[in-house]
Amino acid sequence: MIQNIFTFGVNSLTPMIATTDWLSLTVQVSLVLLVVALGLTFIRLILGPSLPDRVVALDLASTLLVGLIAVSAIETGDVIFLRVAMVAALFSFIGTIGFCWYLQRETDQ
Repeated sequence: MIQNIFTFGVNSLTPMIATTDWLSLTVQVSLVLLVVALGLTFIRLILGPSLPDRVVALDLASTLLVGLIAVSAIETGDVIFLRVAMVAALFSFIGTIGFCWYLQRETDQ
């Protein structure tokens, strides 16, 4: 059986990080701050005066979602969330490059 580098020598049922009071408090505060930032980002996405402002807000929203997934991975101790966060970050990067290419092509014409 191949061992995962994140859980080497650890039973798959045990959490990645030992749960403490400080860790759970930090995770809860982080989740609240990330959700508030995501809400403000969606306001910027709706009210953005120009298309580049909306593209930047969309990129920030995807980055905050990756952060939410990563904090959830810490909270639950499940490694699969980190892989999901990496895939989401990759798609976010590709999407941002696509938007920039579209905006660049639009200004050239």
